[in-house]
Amino acid sequence: MKANVKSSPLEKSVQQPTITGADRGPRPAGVPALELETLQDTEEEHFAIIPKDAAGKIVPGDLTGLSMSWGSPASTQTQQCFATEMKDSAVVSALDKGESLQLSYRVQTQRSPLSSHKPNLDSSHFSCKITAQTNYNQSNTVRPNSKMRDAAELTEDRKLQAVIEQVMVDQLSRAVISDPEQNAVSVSPTSVPLRYRRTLHHTKVKTRMSLTENILSNKLCFQARILSRCGHEACRKLIGFFFTCDQTLTVYEYRNFGKNRWNALPFITRGVYLNGGRPYCLQDIYQGAELRFCTDGPHLPQSLRQQPCLTLRVTDVDDTAKRALVTQSGETLHRLSEEEISDQNTLKEIQGAVRDRLKGHAVRTLINLGRDLQTLHLKSDWIQQKELLRRSLMEQLCLTQQDFEAVWRIVSRRAEGRVHPADVMRAVTGEMSENRKAVFLKVYVKLDPNKTGSIFLSDTEKFYRGKQESDAALKADLNPDFLAFVREAGKITKTVSYAEFEDYYEGLSIEIPDDEEYINNLRATWSI
Repeated sequence: MKANVKSSPLEKSVQQPTITGADRGPRPAGVPALELETLQDTEEEHFAIIPKDAAGKIVPGDLTGLSMSWGSPASTQTQQCFATEMKDSAVVSALDKGESLQLSYRVQTQRSPLSSHKPNLDSSHFSCKITAQTNYNQSNTVRPNSKMRDAAELTEDRKLQAVIEQVMVDQLSRAVISDPEQNAVSVSPTSVPLRYRRTLHHTKVKTRMSLTENILSNKLCFQARILSRCGHEACRKLIGFFFTCDQTLTVYEYRNFGKNRWNALPFITRGVYLNGGRPYCLQDIYQGAELRFCTDGPHLPQSLRQQPCLTLRVTDVDDTAKRALVTQSGETLHRLSEEEISDQNTLKEIQGAVRDRLKGHAVRTLINLGRDLQTLHLKSDWIQQKELLRRSLMEQLCLTQQDFEAVWRIVSRRAEGRVHPADVMRAVTGEMSENRKAVFLKVYVKLDPNKTGSIFLSDTEKFYRGKQESDAALKADLNPDFLAFVREAGKITKTVSYAEFEDYYEGLSIEIPDDEEYINNLRATWSI
């Protein structure tokens, strides 16, 4: 029994009058009539019928029967899009790429009765979808590496800018009153009587060597590294500056103290340095150039002071700024002497012959040569060192006595008599290019972030991706696999030294002549 519910006066007042079809105006042409009497509450939904041909395939073009209520009929473009979506839903289910795609397909098949009619999948459309999915996955894997490289380049730019600011502060912070030129007298200042010592009244307002920011702005910036078989020294971040105003040179080291603290410290004091009896000039600074200094500098560490000579290899130079400075200063091009040209040709000829003979077993040979060099450091007599080095090079590289003496003479002349066995071996076998060396040092710093000079065997096995270096370069009987090499080298100490790590990749550099292939190999192997 239904209860009689009386409507309140308020409800009666708010009831709207009934609007008839005549009040709405005429129905637009092409708009189907709205038949409200056919509507009823049912549990099932009514969908439009999609026409099919005799074979049971969906006819995407014959969709004229579909129309939208109170709107224009479906256009041809809309019909094609609808048919394409029907195909894509079936293709996505066939790809089976992830749980989310599977879930969306289940929901769609449960809601639509068309799921029982499986359309004919076009093979070309299917392969296109797979190719697009593969390209998308590859782009996602490459994109983080590019972002990491951009971040690394930004960090390097910030380091360089910080060092430049520190150099300007250091060079401009010295007051004129403390300039050594103020005490320029004919006799020693200590021998001058006290009443004749310099006072404030005898101090010059401006000395000849007083600097300004405008004068110091004419400088050439370059990056360098130390030629050493010690990992702690070879990984130092060095940034040099050459000032054209007085032909002086200085080198700073960028050092990190913890995670968030850094500082730019002077490494080589600003001054005029000689190269073969003449001062260094702009023409002497280029990528691959070697700058030699004495090891008696006040800022050099004790480990480098024990070496006979400090050699820096220029790794990067701002060529645009260099050309502008050369034009501005009017510096004439320095031409090599006939002796220097002859030495370069001799070394190139010997290195070319040696590297050709090392093809196929360069990694194993350079590893053995590096172990021979370690025993040479125990010999204090340089004559004995020379004899042992000669035997090792003649045995391992089939070097003749004449070629060895020629290389020794050239290295001795360049180093002004202070010959190191590693310099001789480097002159005989050659080195990898600076582009390769930069990526190699990134790999080493990743494995040895504290720059201790050795790598733990566990770290190499952790970061190594297990990819073989190159099928054409490595042969199982001549060149060892990397993991086999490090396990053999760290069999006792469980560590691999920087020198051994460098010897392996120097040999690999000889086996792989293409720079791009070598660099991509390092990046893929160590994920940098």
